[in-house]
Amino acid sequence: MRQEVVERAFIISRIITRYPVLADQVRRTMRRLLADSSGITNDFLMEEAHRKAIEDQQIEGVVEPLEAETGQRWEARVIEHYRQLTDYYFALHHKVDDVVAIMDEIKVQHMDLHQVVESGEVEATLFHKVQQAGDTDEATGELLKVNLIRTIFSDQLDFIGIAKRFFTLSDLQEIKARIIGTGKVGGKAAGLLLAASMIRKAAEQNPDVPEIRTPACYFIGSDVFYNFFEENRCKFYKSQKYKPVEQVRAEYNKIRETIRNYALPWSVVIKLRNLLNKFQGKPLIVRSSSLLEDNVSTSFAGKYESVFVANNGTTDENLEELLDAIRFVYASVFSPDVIAYRKEKKLLDYDERMGILIQNVVGKRRGDVFAPFLAGVGFSLNMFRWSQRIREEEGMLRLVMGLGTRAVGRVGNDYPRMVPLSEPTLRPEKNPKDIMRYSQKQIDVLDLNSSELTEVSVQRCDKAFHHAEVGMAMSLHRDGYILDSWFDRSPGDRLVATMNEVLRSNFPVHYRQILKILKESWGMQVDTEFAIDFDTEKRHMDIYLLQCRPLSMNKGMAPVEFPEVKSEEQVLFKASGITPCGLADNIRYLVMVHPDAYYSMEMEQRRHEVGQVVGRLNRLLPPKSFILFGPGRWGTVDVKLGVHVGYGDISNASVLVELADGSQGYTSEVSYGTHFYLDLVEAQIYPLSIMLEQKDTCFNMDWIRKQANILDDLLPDESEMAPIIQVIDLEQVEKGRRLSVYMSLRKGRSLAVFEKP
Repeated sequence: MRQEVVERAFIISRIITRYPVLADQVRRTMRRLLADSSGITNDFLMEEAHRKAIEDQQIEGVVEPLEAETGQRWEARVIEHYRQLTDYYFALHHKVDDVVAIMDEIKVQHMDLHQVVESGEVEATLFHKVQQAGDTDEATGELLKVNLIRTIFSDQLDFIGIAKRFFTLSDLQEIKARIIGTGKVGGKAAGLLLAASMIRKAAEQNPDVPEIRTPACYFIGSDVFYNFFEENRCKFYKSQKYKPVEQVRAEYNKIRETIRNYALPWSVVIKLRNLLNKFQGKPLIVRSSSLLEDNVSTSFAGKYESVFVANNGTTDENLEELLDAIRFVYASVFSPDVIAYRKEKKLLDYDERMGILIQNVVGKRRGDVFAPFLAGVGFSLNMFRWSQRIREEEGMLRLVMGLGTRAVGRVGNDYPRMVPLSEPTLRPEKNPKDIMRYSQKQIDVLDLNSSELTEVSVQRCDKAFHHAEVGMAMSLHRDGYILDSWFDRSPGDRLVATMNEVLRSNFPVHYRQILKILKESWGMQVDTEFAIDFDTEKRHMDIYLLQCRPLSMNKGMAPVEFPEVKSEEQVLFKASGITPCGLADNIRYLVMVHPDAYYSMEMEQRRHEVGQVVGRLNRLLPPKSFILFGPGRWGTVDVKLGVHVGYGDISNASVLVELADGSQGYTSEVSYGTHFYLDLVEAQIYPLSIMLEQKDTCFNMDWIRKQANILDDLLPDESEMAPIIQVIDLEQVEKGRRLSVYMSLRKGRSLAVFEKP
């Protein structure tokens, strides 16, 4: 009997060998039939293939497989056994005629080459064709390019249409060679690689295009994510997203610890070990690159984790640190913010696949820490407009010294330098005191001993940064004045991160050019992240592009006509300053976190609970029916500075108002450019900051305090929060009454009035 099976398997292998382009797809169909009819799963076949490959090594006398055999050779062993086992077990349970039937059906239905490539298995035939593409006609070359784009990046026609204009076949071969495992590289990696090709092509056509670099990039294919959870027999990874967000939040820490004990596929581990040798001790960052990330309306900005790896120990220590970082990124798929975001965007039913982007950290070693000179985010459209001199279409930056974490998030009592690229040296602050107040206080760097982010005080930055870098980024605050030279620093002087010399250099001009190229190539506004490494000997700044994605714009950006106010009683607030553009109307509910009550809370835990109650109200009230008011900086991780909320806590609001009163000690900052701001834009929420101490600001807080608080009716178990959180139903104040908020970017004005439909 066994001999008959072996002979039948040999015949099946010979039949398949006649059709090398279709071979992988035929065997994949065979494996599906085996799993359905005989319970022989893909996992079983792969485990058996690994076992037999190890036996081969033992027969050959390979005692140190990691050093004696490359990852490519090991993978070839496994794949060969994988194929043979597929043929053998199919012969054990099926007839040769069944293979012939499979072959005939595939030949009829799937002669288009890209159908074969998308099998996600061996792509040798395709790459042989790519290598010979110089001898093919233009149409065949175009076909090969499109097939590779589908295989590596995306099936979305919009992306393919743009990508095929900028990627060459050589580009795609180089990218494919850097993928570990199978599957796509994900949205974050796709956006960066495409942007780099756009800039490179522009430079070929115009020698004046500035040089922009990208870090070394390697990728773990999205199929590895699926295999990772399947091979570890994970029971929750498909169902967790359907649970209530509160339950997801409660279970998240336990899930993360569970995943930390999972093993990655051995073939992937071997390749990662080899990859560490390529980086030669340079720090790495492991970044999420989900198939869902960086789309026009679903950026997932800041939702998934990014993890630094110091790469500063022994090979085994570095490998374990890298594997742990990958597991941590995979676990972030189950975070409450991600799942709330997916629910809001109606993406729960999508079969999530997480690619991984591995890059070297831009910068240099500075004693026991590592950091670039500068980093930040750049936008091709500037909605942070405080002067008529600023031209929105030329873009803006959020710029910080050190790692860019303080540019993409709202961290502590820190403020990045806001740079309108049409007028780089123009500041929103009016006096030296405000310049000092609204500046960067701490610099994020990577601790090479712990692989953790740590802080260097701006006042001591000359201990970690070269004096030329400090001179480019810092000014002095002395006796109420800002002085650009810091070298004659005296006791009592304070360093201020103004970035003045950087902004007088050619950097702003160069980055404005880059944003214009990317915007025109994409055909839409873009959002980028960058880092700058400074060559102190040549006094030259190298700009590295770290990320690029299409920028979602608020659909309410059209100019707004302000109404005529007939009575001051009709006005809830009016203010001037930096404001978005649009109209939010038909608002029925007002949710106010009272500043004085919030800041009188002594326990930080109680302040965290305020954000949680706001989240419950967000899920309870009808979408876009309410406006949120609160003190300080919404979304900050420091509850001493404002209300800590995540995306799932504010996603249904119509307007989010940050109340600032410097005389009372609580300040705000326009969040434009942070991940928090991108959440607001995508959710069609208008972010508004009101400076209560300004003379031309009118805010009718007395009227709010006099109204009934319905918090107890909505959330009876949160009645003790009533002194802090007030919810007003305008329908109870007066039948049909609603609030409308008018905002003008160009005029820098906002007006909230009570109206009736």
